Amino acid sequence: MAACVTQQNPDPSFTLSLSAVDGNLTLVQGEKKNITLHIERHGGFSEAVSLSLEKKGGGGLPSGVSYGFDPSVASGSNSTLSLEVSSGAPVGSYDLQIKGSASSKTQYAYLSLTVQEKPQPGSFSLTVNPSSRSLELPTSGSVTTTTEVGIVRNNFTDAVSLSLESSDGSALPAGISASFSPASSTADKSTLTLSVASTVQANTYSLRVKGTAGGTSKYAPFTLTLTAPPSPPPSGPANATLLRSYQWLQSSPEGDQPAVEAMFYRPRQFKSGVNIPDEEGHGSIDDAGAYQGWDVLTPPNGGKHGSVWQYSKPVFIRLTLNRDARLAVVWRADPSKVPNWLKNNWSEQGSVRIAGSDRRVFVKNFSAGQTVELGSVYDPGASISQNLETYWVLFGEKDGTPSPAPAQLGSPAAEPNKPCPQWVHDQYTTEVTMPNGSKRVLATWHPQVDPVYWCYFGHDHGSDPSLFKAGYKPAFGYIQDDLHTSGVLPEGHPGFKNYVWERDGYRWLFVHHFGTGAIGRVCRQFHSLQVAVANKSTGEIVADLHINTDFGPSTDNNTDLPLDATCPPEVPTPSQVANQSNGERKLHVYDGTQGSLNGYEPWRSDVPGNILGLNLGGLTFDTVNPITACKDPGCSSLMRIGTSTGETRLFAVATDPNGPALSIDASKAAATGEFYTDIYGKKLLSPSDPGAVRQYIKPGLRLEVRNERNTECFARDAFFMFYEGCALAADVPQAFMNIEGALSDKN
Repeated sequence: MAACVTQQNPDPSFTLSLSAVDGNLTLVQGEKKNITLHIERHGGFSEAVSLSLEKKGGGGLPSGVSYGFDPSVASGSNSTLSLEVSSGAPVGSYDLQIKGSASSKTQYAYLSLTVQEKPQPGSFSLTVNPSSRSLELPTSGSVTTTTEVGIVRNNFTDAVSLSLESSDGSALPAGISASFSPASSTADKSTLTLSVASTVQANTYSLRVKGTAGGTSKYAPFTLTLTAPPSPPPSGPANATLLRSYQWLQSSPEGDQPAVEAMFYRPRQFKSGVNIPDEEGHGSIDDAGAYQGWDVLTPPNGGKHGSVWQYSKPVFIRLTLNRDARLAVVWRADPSKVPNWLKNNWSEQGSVRIAGSDRRVFVKNFSAGQTVELGSVYDPGASISQNLETYWVLFGEKDGTPSPAPAQLGSPAAEPNKPCPQWVHDQYTTEVTMPNGSKRVLATWHPQVDPVYWCYFGHDHGSDPSLFKAGYKPAFGYIQDDLHTSGVLPEGHPGFKNYVWERDGYRWLFVHHFGTGAIGRVCRQFHSLQVAVANKSTGEIVADLHINTDFGPSTDNNTDLPLDATCPPEVPTPSQVANQSNGERKLHVYDGTQGSLNGYEPWRSDVPGNILGLNLGGLTFDTVNPITACKDPGCSSLMRIGTSTGETRLFAVATDPNGPALSIDASKAAATGEFYTDIYGKKLLSPSDPGAVRQYIKPGLRLEVRNERNTECFARDAFFMFYEGCALAADVPQAFMNIEGALSDKN
């Protein structure tokens, strides 16, 4: 089998940052200060970064300002910036940027510099570091912050009395108070503590520190930015994020292909001063304007994707929403070339400033559940150029306010775009009644990304079971054999995978314990499988079967010979199983060449002698990008195959018109309606018998499914993974399914 598989993770890159103190700096004429620049490397980025300092937006430094970096070409995670202002440097405030360059990538960190006059002999001046602070207002009570006030003396020893006032000399706004420690200082510094009440209006306040001694007063500017607190969390269960799913469309031989690579959704993160990672290094938000705190979705940017990029097709981005929302498109390409789909159908409302440039913003309201389609950078038929800036999409509530942060129902807090804490994962359960009447709470399906907190689980469970039947929750681990309960070869939770598929008016659900990342699959012959079928029109479940399915011996994918593996005591080796089963698990075995790691990992099932009226017709699950391979024919240990995460999976069923089909036939079952068997589906049991498993077949049911020869069934939507069709293996349009690169080698 051959197929073209594209798996792309965001490019390795880097970001630059300064601490809050170093990013808002005050220096007196003639003063020099060293500050630390942090270089954070992402995705294995290892290039040296060349560093320079310039005016914000580019250009030479102000007169009298000089600098040096140590090192100026940094291979590590830090560099020291020595910043000096001459004795004749003009007094004032300057916005600067540190520029970091490596190959084709450029990133920035921003620095606000205030130059204060050097005091004359027998006098003093003041500095404030940092010279600005940002605070989120509390919902009640007050919040405090501190900053350091420096007293620069030139043959001056008197005590300096300190106070804080508005920049025009008037009193502080009501609700803002200040104290100094000490309030009257003969030393060279004092600590300013600010207290802000919840009643103060969100705004930016221009203030100044006043120092008085000997009848003379000196001043140093200070800026206080107050932002509104987040909306209170909703009562009851936390709301899901505004965005439900996203994809961008790329060109392919099979037509427009949905993709999610190089896209990220970042709830409540469109904020001034935040740097959003961007392929072109242009993600710094200088001023979020009226869209402060909105959610932001970043599509792929520039010409990175070459011929697959939808430069001038009607649809580039497709979204679905969880609830009514106001969307804003931040136009980042040529401001004079806004395409017709945007300027004729959306309302232009203000601008934001990103990476030193003002960007036009267009808004429009959409309804919950509505599929939103956004066009490309060019209108259809327009000329195409490379390395284009795309747009960002912002999301706010329908009234234009930011989405509220969800209530935290456990500890530690769940944060967007980071791994989920265990308590979030533990919410995904279902209660089942066992045949003997006892209750068990078992894990169930969850998406790759939690829809409330937008945190990452690190593994996926395949198709959303609500596509099979609304509200349906499969019970992972309902069947447990001796190997599982003894802990010798347990079926780990990440290995449960769903496949939802439709044929002839029925929705099929396979829940298969799978996984290509662990060594247990070498020796574990039987894996749990649920086969359920529902009438698409009525939702009636007409079959619900559970069986420990025989997947035969593990074999070398290159030779088809059983692996020469050593298995735990009383567990048959692959060679011992080879003559007993028609199932098979083909694993990659490294022979010293890259070619031995290419290709899929197919698992073929065998269910001979069952009394369920079930024939799996050679049902085969096929992983396009297996996570690991055997290091040797004995598979004594595993090796990682690149960065594969095993999430792109196909399946195939019988193709021979004269052979057995995938079928469920009530007339061939030992019983119909609700009945009970052992875990292998070979013996009828009473519900009170140990190990009894519930089975259900609607009386009179007969279903039979065949596919054309050499076809495999595929999914392309990473969020829901509905198996939308089947095609020749060489033509299967396989999509990247790892949302935001969040899946790990434990998938």
